[in-house]
Formats: sequence, C-alpha cells, structure tokens
Amino acid sequence: MLHNFLLKIKDHRRRQGRRYSLGHILLFATLGLLSGATSYRKVHAFIQAHYSTLAEVFGLNWKHVPAYTTIRNIIQGTSSAELEASFRAYSAELAASELLIESPNRFVGFDGKVARGSFDHFQDQKAIQVLSAFWSDSRLILAHEEIAEKTNEIPTAQALFTQLGLSDCIFTFDALHCQEKTLEIAHATGNEVIVQVKENQPTLLQDCRTIAQTQPPAAVYQEPVTKARNRIESRKVEVFTLPNLTHADKWSLVEAVVKVDRHRLVFDTQSKEWHPSDETAFYVSTTVLSAQEFCTGIRGHWGVENRDHYVRDVTLGEDRSRIRINPHIFAKLRSFALNILRANQVENVSLELFNNCMNLNRVLNYVG
Repeated sequence: MLHNFLLKIKDHRRRQGRRYSLGHILLFATLGLLSGATSYRKVHAFIQAHYSTLAEVFGLNWKHVPAYTTIRNIIQGTSSAELEASFRAYSAELAASELLIESPNRFVGFDGKVARGSFDHFQDQKAIQVLSAFWSDSRLILAHEEIAEKTNEIPTAQALFTQLGLSDCIFTFDALHCQEKTLEIAHATGNEVIVQVKENQPTLLQDCRTIAQTQPPAAVYQEPVTKARNRIESRKVEVFTLPNLTHADKWSLVEAVVKVDRHRLVFDTQSKEWHPSDETAFYVSTTVLSAQEFCTGIRGHWGVENRDHYVRDVTLGEDRSRIRINPHIFAKLRSFALNILRANQVENVSLELFNNCMNLNRVLNYVG
C-alpha cells in the first residue's frame, strides 16, 4: 500500500538522467528507517545490502545501486507539500483500518516538536519546529505542518483544523492553545476541544480552582493504580458542569471544567526509597463527557506525546540527526515508518528495529 502512495508523488527532476525513480528511493528510505537507518549513508548501506531482494520484489532493473549522495539529493529535492499530501492520504487509509474498533469518542491530539539537530549557524537557520496531529487511541500520526519562524503553534494549529477536514472529533491540546479563537474554529468545523489551563490564562485558571473548591463534581472517576518503570501512579478525575466563569462571553463555548489529581511514587534506585509527588491540573472542555472518558482523552494525549517524542528522538535518532537541508523531508519519512510500526501494534520499537535489520522479510510483511 505504501508503495502505491509514494509512486504518485511527482518527480520534479528533468527526465534526462532519471536513473532512479523518486517513489522507489522514498520507499527504500522508509524501509531503511524501519531497519534502523538514521542517515543517508545508512539508507544507502541498507539498499546495497538488500538490493537483490528489493530488485526482485519491486521489479527493478538498476545497473548500479545509487550512491548515498544521489539518494540524499533525490530525497532533499522532494516537494514537501506533495510528500505531506501523500502522507496524509496514506495515514487516513491506515486510520480507516485501525479505527474499525468502535470507540465512543475520537480523540485527536495536537503537539509541536523541534528537530534540535536541524539548525545551521552558517546559514542563520534555526532548528525546524513541526506541529503534528495524531489519533490518541491508535497513536497514528495524521498530519504535519511546519511552523514558520515568525509565527508559533497557535495559528498553525488553527489552520490545520480546516485542512484535516475532520468532524465529530475531540481535539486535545496543551495550555499554549487555551485561546478563545481555537475553541471557536474547532466548533465551526464541527469538533470539540479539551485544553489544559495554566498561568497563561490566570483568570480562567483561578475560576477553575474556585469551582473545584466550592462546587460538587457532577462525575468522579478514580483510575486504577498503575505500576511501571519504578513508578506507581493513580489519577482521580472530577468533572464540573455548567461552570460560572468570570469572562462568560469569552468562554461561552466551555461546557465543563475538569480537575485531574495525579499521585505518583517514584523509586530512587540509589537511596532505595519511594519519593511521592502530587500534581493537580485543570482543563476546560466544549463538551460534557463522563469522568472516565475525560481521563482516557487526557491521558491519551500526554501518553502519545511522550512516547512519540522519545521514540523519534532516541530510537529513530531525530535529535541527533544533523540533516540541515530540507530536514522536514527526512522527518516525514520517519513518520511513515512510525505509522507502519503503530499500525502493526509494535510496542518495543528499539527491539523491532534490531530484529528488522537482521531479516528484511519482517519489514516486507508488515501490514500497510
């Protein structure tokens, strides 16, 4: 399926001298990423090591394996807009199959990330920042949008609402996006919003605290205790409906205030002691859900953000990458690879890449 989407991307190179098709190079780069490649040189090494199998499976008649510089130039010259359109279509296809399991709500998280190694001081180029939208339940990335240097995540996310063409979804955001216009645009597109409230909205945050102190909750959910990685965590979610807010006109779309209390014990391996920590967070929502549904949506947002960032930065080597010319192209190829792993229910990505590098058939047999 991936092969078909990548082959549709227009190749803007001159016809003379096109020895290697753009679609195949992008496909093999993605397969290389699924086998642990983190650079153009390693993609070249992957193609060279598996050329006989790749040629047989994909019907290639190349006289020579392309040099790593050729691979680099082809990938860097790919149209970012066309690759993004292909990625969104491919992700929608994967999501259609992944979301066959009925879910009462469809949570879509928005989160920005900086590719820290993409800066170039000689060209006065800052590290690129990309906003991503993802399904919280299946953890599939839906779309990216590069954040221009003279703007920030807020207008980029607002523009992405319409571009995605989604409806009847619940968008989840961190506190940066707690803006009146964000709620209005989401509502206009037929969607709902759950967004965290912090000190950037001091009056609204104080309203949330006052409501939680003076008003009985309409619903309460105590999440079961979870134990993992030297941590013991528990969450309590309280929902307050019909909130009386100071700026009622400004926040007229807010239907509920959500309070999340998280208690955590972390084991210190040096002192051999458990250290407790307590945290309270507030959210506002344009729709009313059960306390358990709010817990699922909020935890799903932060869970995907943390896992996706760690996998991209550490396992796929995004932060260490020093690609400076069109780094967002290679970043999108990482998203192709990550979505394939998510669609195939891979949990331990590091171990999966290690196994893939020893057996190409594992990669070729993936769903999608």
